[in-house]
Amino acid sequence: FRHRKTSDAAVAEHEAKDGEQSHEWDRPIEFVFSLISNSVGLGNVWRFPFLAAQNGGGAFLIPYFILYFLIGAPLYYLELALGQFSSRGPAKAFMLAKGWQGVGFAMIINAVFTMLYYNVVISWALFYFILSFRKRLLWADCGYWWNTCACFVPGGAGRPQNCSGENITIDGTFNNATIRTPATAEFYNILLLGKSKGFEDFGVPGRYYAPALLGAWIIVCLCIIRGVKSSGKVAYFTAIFPYIVLLILIIQSATLKGAVDGVKFYIIPRLAKIGEFSTWQAAAAQVFFSLGLSFGSLIAYSSSNKFNNNFFQQMCIVVSCDCFTGVFAGFAVFSTIGFLAKEMGTTVAHYAESSGPGLAFITYPEAITKMPASPFFAIIFFLMLLALGLGSQFALTDVPITSLCELYPRLANKRPYAVIFTCLVSYLISLPFTCPGGYYWFELIQEYAAALSVIVVGFFEVISISYIYGFNRFMNDVKMMLKKRAAEYYLFLTWRITAPLLMLIVTVSNLIQAKPLKSGNYVFPTWSLGTFFLI
Repeated sequence: FRHRKTSDAAVAEHEAKDGEQSHEWDRPIEFVFSLISNSVGLGNVWRFPFLAAQNGGGAFLIPYFILYFLIGAPLYYLELALGQFSSRGPAKAFMLAKGWQGVGFAMIINAVFTMLYYNVVISWALFYFILSFRKRLLWADCGYWWNTCACFVPGGAGRPQNCSGENITIDGTFNNATIRTPATAEFYNILLLGKSKGFEDFGVPGRYYAPALLGAWIIVCLCIIRGVKSSGKVAYFTAIFPYIVLLILIIQSATLKGAVDGVKFYIIPRLAKIGEFSTWQAAAAQVFFSLGLSFGSLIAYSSSNKFNNNFFQQMCIVVSCDCFTGVFAGFAVFSTIGFLAKEMGTTVAHYAESSGPGLAFITYPEAITKMPASPFFAIIFFLMLLALGLGSQFALTDVPITSLCELYPRLANKRPYAVIFTCLVSYLISLPFTCPGGYYWFELIQEYAAALSVIVVGFFEVISISYIYGFNRFMNDVKMMLKKRAAEYYLFLTWRITAPLLMLIVTVSNLIQAKPLKSGNYVFPTWSLGTFFLI
């Protein structure tokens, strides 16, 4: 009787919400596109292909799909169902399980940390995008004021830096190859980042970097200022455009010399890697990062649905898109890497080591400079990165804003002010990232804020709902929304057995194997390991 009363109250609450038409999706398709934009992000382009290459190529797909099926999809279902049923964001959704509201606040913390560093990457893409509108790309040559005497253009094309010295040959390249730096790397590290040698030399915000970050936050603010009413419209672009660009890049890169070598390196399985625990750890982290689990964004988005919305069907569409987008993007990435390796006369494995920022802002731009109509491909590539990044950023930024409006109801009717306040404060907090030593802070947060912490939160999330609140009780709530207990036996197996067990194993193994972070030749201070346990 108590449960029936709770459920009836939930229906009444949703009906009242529907009557008000406040902060609700205009169309179900906007919700689907927003979910795709949230899940299909930058990690699908730079993180998945790298992890696949480093963990057995095609063999990586085996643990990836297994964990996707046993952890990823079930938790995605749980978060959508919880948000839609409770009509609350993460700050209040877990009130269903008494004493477990802290799980929601842990999600908010995950979202805030990730939101702060993620928009930094978007600012880089914005900087490159603006400078792509030139006949000759600035990172294609040496000879500019930011270039050093170590600058060279791989392959011999472009204008080398004019320097005098014993190590310089007639064509402007160095005899001592160990001190040479590609023009793309100097553009990224010196002009944009102004990167120092370590934490110790932190410095002040960069003159190009800080305005680029401000521009990124202004874009985010304008796109989400009306909540899902505005972000839902932008999602049409951020969800569809990246697929168009990826298709163009796959077709174009397939015509390049060496593309076959890159694809072979990517897909040929090295089965011995399956037996290594690090491969499973990497697969688990990628599943959470890719789907956007444990950030609260899925709960916040689904809380704006109608009570009887068919979230199960929508989940199947989004999860399928996300699961195969990383595989799809890998063909474009490794075709290009194969071409670049051929041009440089080196191995694919050498360039396959590039991941994250190195892949998107050094390796890929370097390959673009060697393509015909390079400014065009630069424009669409960085516009794709912007679309991918902004889709996820909208969802992450919505989490603290929705939480503020729930915890302080007076803000509910003043949401635009909450958006402006959140974006302004976030920009000010993010400013240290734009300092010369800020890159190392970025690496630290990127490595620890959205890795083990999301798996830990996912573990307590599934425990709180399937054990504390009760599996049968929650499935009855699902039945109220969908008129059936959708995928009941599959969810019983995963929520109550496989998902918590696997997440516990991955968490413990990560804690045992924890070690100080490295960025190139720079070893982070020992105290940085404390950040790992703190976050």
